[in-house]
Amino acid sequence: ATDDECLFFFVLFPEMVVIKSDALIIGSGVAGLMAALRFAKRGKTVAILAKADLKEGSTLYAQGGMSAVPLSETGQPLEGDTFAAHVRDTMKAGAGLCEQSVVEQFVEKAFPHTIQTLIDLGVEFTKADKDGSYPYSLHQEGGHSAPRIFHCADHTGRSIMEVLAARAIENDLIHIYEDHMAIDLITDCKVQNLDASIGPNGETLVRPCAKKKEKVGRAISRDTCVGVYALDTKTGSVSSFAAQVTFLATGGAGRVYLYTSNPDTATGDGLAMYCRLGYPISNMEFMQFHPTCFYNPNPKCPDQRRFLVTEALRGKKAGGRLTLSKNSTEDFVKALGYHQDGSASTRDVVAKAIDTEMKKRGMPHVWLNVTPEVTGMTAEQLKTGYPVIYKHCLECGVDLTKEAIPVVPAAHYTCGGIPVDLNGCTQVERLYAVGECSYTGLHGANRLASNSLSEAALYGVQAAEHAISKMNGSDRFWEGVPEWQVGLAKQSRDAIQVAFHWDEVRHLMWNLVGIARTAERLLMAKARIEIIMDEVNRYYWNYFVTKDLLELRNIATVSEIIIQSALLRPESRGGHCRVDDQLPISPAAHLHQTVQPELEAVSKEGPKRL
Repeated sequence: ATDDECLFFFVLFPEMVVIKSDALIIGSGVAGLMAALRFAKRGKTVAILAKADLKEGSTLYAQGGMSAVPLSETGQPLEGDTFAAHVRDTMKAGAGLCEQSVVEQFVEKAFPHTIQTLIDLGVEFTKADKDGSYPYSLHQEGGHSAPRIFHCADHTGRSIMEVLAARAIENDLIHIYEDHMAIDLITDCKVQNLDASIGPNGETLVRPCAKKKEKVGRAISRDTCVGVYALDTKTGSVSSFAAQVTFLATGGAGRVYLYTSNPDTATGDGLAMYCRLGYPISNMEFMQFHPTCFYNPNPKCPDQRRFLVTEALRGKKAGGRLTLSKNSTEDFVKALGYHQDGSASTRDVVAKAIDTEMKKRGMPHVWLNVTPEVTGMTAEQLKTGYPVIYKHCLECGVDLTKEAIPVVPAAHYTCGGIPVDLNGCTQVERLYAVGECSYTGLHGANRLASNSLSEAALYGVQAAEHAISKMNGSDRFWEGVPEWQVGLAKQSRDAIQVAFHWDEVRHLMWNLVGIARTAERLLMAKARIEIIMDEVNRYYWNYFVTKDLLELRNIATVSEIIIQSALLRPESRGGHCRVDDQLPISPAAHLHQTVQPELEAVSKEGPKRL
């Protein structure tokens, strides 16, 4: 067969193999799969690297839903909601750091380009009651001024992933590599050093200070991504993947923290890989903590450890209340003056209120009361409306129709990320970032509930369309891709070092860089993370790579970025709370952080891995 007749094949060079496709997508959540399906629809071959099972990832565990202003048959917003209202709600939640043009575009495209597209693909959103004037059931979550959350009961992410994964599996143009973890991006140039400075608008920048670049591909002036090295976590082998365009759809970095709602795959891989290229990462101090993660002191499995209790249960429509005792019905968020909207406030307000009261009173958790007495819903409505949550609570000994649910905040969403434009383009040619690993300007300092799934789906499609328009069928992009080099690395017989640092990083971040921060805590964290990074890098260069080692390397890198970002913002804003804050929030502070730690040093013997 000729090159054009083959969808996937191996390109042989001396002692190397390159796996080639038109598009390479690293990650298999809603953003990655929406992009993959759009590429395939346009006749392009796609390789998807899934870190674990194809469906495993943050999307799978999303309960609440997808935000979009519902449109009538005439294409106009339903009575009671407007585009302007959704823009206003998003901007308010973002605490002054949202980019208004980005928000406006998102709000106008959310329904036709995401909800309708998913409906056309086969996603069955929950229908309204028979007497309803609109065909779909709409939730109203915290921070939203109107019901605009499309959902599939309380398992929206799972329903979406089942449909998208099935469509990807059945498509002959899409090749799926499960249990493949990206190690590092392959570009034309590798940047060796960075330097910190203040940008022209007052933003903090950490950029290359030495223009020492190593050409590894075609001789062009702009840094260009040509693929990635990936580890087969089942066999331990490393392969080179090359493509005309590469998409980072690797999700967030919740696993940086000890307590998180995120799955085990959320270790900030895309953020760390992009950082190691020498390019800026934006607004990483804004880590959103979900206020209501089910508190289980003795989980029997990981799913019990990170189980979310959806935002919808404490929204204005459902009316659940956060309380300080099991039998109370008093909304302490409102009663103690944290916010007039009480438990229905935005996530940053509620998480901060819970964290403050827990520490002040020495409580391991607070309570979320959604019983019929509080919400007005019948027991049957609670069971049928929130079947997954009801079943989980019951398995853990809590009947939510009769008693309050024990809840605690947990790291949930990375509001910052890789800066991209409206097409998902990064500062590296042919490299796109979509979904939670990207920073579009939509979320600002704090994400409005359920905006993220809609954003991920929208940008997955938009970025794919833009990439397709730039593709060149005659481009031999794989030429010059270097092989993976192991140098003098050997098999480690002391894995306890990796396990030790894994725990150390996550405890450090939770205790010193958690919901409430001070300069003193952050400086302590900075000093320790620098030592950890040195130790991790030394281990990386000396031993064969494993999944645990690569993830440790990434969470340590992302932790350093978060710490530096938090130190550079002395004010409290959105998801970043400085309890030593003496500065009022002002328009002059509406500057986007762009920070990044120094790249790992290259050993005197020379780089073992390109």
